[in-house]
Amino acid sequence: MNYRILLDDTPVGASDWLPVAQAAWDRAARDRDAAQHGGEAVLLVDGRIVASVHPRTGEGHAWPLGDDVGLRDVAHAVQMLARAAGVDAAALAEAMSDRGLPTTRARLKSVSTMQDGRRAATSAAELVVMCYAAASVLRNDGRS
Repeated sequence: MNYRILLDDTPVGASDWLPVAQAAWDRAARDRDAAQHGGEAVLLVDGRIVASVHPRTGEGHAWPLGDDVGLRDVAHAVQMLARAAGVDAAALAEAMSDRGLPTTRARLKSVSTMQDGRRAATSAAELVVMCYAAASVLRNDGRS
């Protein structure tokens, strides 16, 4: 799918990648100036208008297609970034455990993927710990 987001007829995002589309929609749907002056945020998918809303400062509007980017996607992205920087899952799990949140490699995998139809719940707080743990490993040059 090709997503295009407009704010008062001005493009604010265009992509075939869902995270970019949702980020652009969130910006447009929360735009303060447009909210104060009766503006309009529009989402087009493959050239078809699928949503049109008046922006609301602060609260915005939910992604209208229901397939939200969520914490699992963030967990996956953090782990991918950590791997690219040379931090393997074992080192990341150990660093998270050292920070007081006992974690295993299996736990890391389960928060970012679906296995056998099951998903492990995660939270924004757990992802913050994951980010700081990765940074800690890198700062100490404890790459694995």
